[in-house]
Amino acid sequence: MHDLVTAVLSFVLPLCVTLFVLPRFAHIATELGLVDLPNQRKVHQSPKPLVGGLAMSLGVAFGCLLLVPLSMVKGGSLRGYYGASMLLVLIGFFDDFREVNHRLKFAAQIIAALLLGYFSSVSLTSFGDLLDFGPIVFPAWGPLMTVLGTVGVINAINMIDGVDGLAGGVSLVAFSSFSLLSYVDGHRTLLLVCLALCGAIIAFLRYNWHPSKLFMGDAGSLFLGLSASFVSIAITQEDHSLVRPVAPLLVLAVPIADTLTVMTRRVMKGKSPFYPDKTHLHHVLLKFGFTKRQTASIIIALSAAFSLLAIAGTLFDIPEYYLFAVFLVYFFTCFAFSFFAKRVILSRRTCRREAKA
Repeated sequence: MHDLVTAVLSFVLPLCVTLFVLPRFAHIATELGLVDLPNQRKVHQSPKPLVGGLAMSLGVAFGCLLLVPLSMVKGGSLRGYYGASMLLVLIGFFDDFREVNHRLKFAAQIIAALLLGYFSSVSLTSFGDLLDFGPIVFPAWGPLMTVLGTVGVINAINMIDGVDGLAGGVSLVAFSSFSLLSYVDGHRTLLLVCLALCGAIIAFLRYNWHPSKLFMGDAGSLFLGLSASFVSIAITQEDHSLVRPVAPLLVLAVPIADTLTVMTRRVMKGKSPFYPDKTHLHHVLLKFGFTKRQTASIIIALSAAFSLLAIAGTLFDIPEYYLFAVFLVYFFTCFAFSFFAKRVILSRRTCRREAKA
């Protein structure tokens, strides 16, 4: 009974705190000029306060610090996660306010990953049995792979934040799935952290679903990306964990595949992988004629489908290489489609002009 009450409060407290502070933060942000201005790369038409990340991190902090023990059931501590979160929320806030040099942001992400590894004792040392040749393990490369994995997930969530409700919706699906996987694995601390994140995100979506009143900003996307990477590593790298590494890969399949596709295309064109453009999945769906609400709903539903597969794979012990094959098929489908999307869009526009004529 005590565990149930704690779980409910871990969800409700961040929800209430975030709901309470969001409109107040939005008013202050508008007065200070902490807003996201429209430009040719963005799809919104009016300035939006960039306070969602600050409010969500505050709500999660209240819930976790009051209800979640610092030590994790299967080893490690939340100290590294808290320190890394504070660092990225702070860097994200300054970036939202005055735009921070991208090298500094990248360095902050690396430091955050190192904080996770050192103070929370999480390390990515195994990819699991992805190829049916036995587990792929690399204990000596754990710190490096932890940094690469953490920075990769952070940027995947950051880059998908382009339509009202999209990043929040995908993150809500992810942390809801991680909550269930944590429960199945008996990881009480991670369960409470994920429930706190779910509560804060739901409160944020109250103001961010189309038509949105405010955005999460980089403070929010960096915080959610860090949280997703932390939970992914912590829940899969423990000895005898029921959750295999392929499960988080499927839960985060949509943002990861989209980021890999876009970055690869940019490099193939001789541009920086971080060069800003409008080639992400949500941009393509908008060009196909879907509304912002429909675009967000389609991508969130796709994330939910992959998450259900990850949960089913864990509950029914589906071989990892089968699940990994599903991810590869999806990734290569996205990559192949990216070459034809522009041609299809132009063809549709031509047909519409001819029909009107």
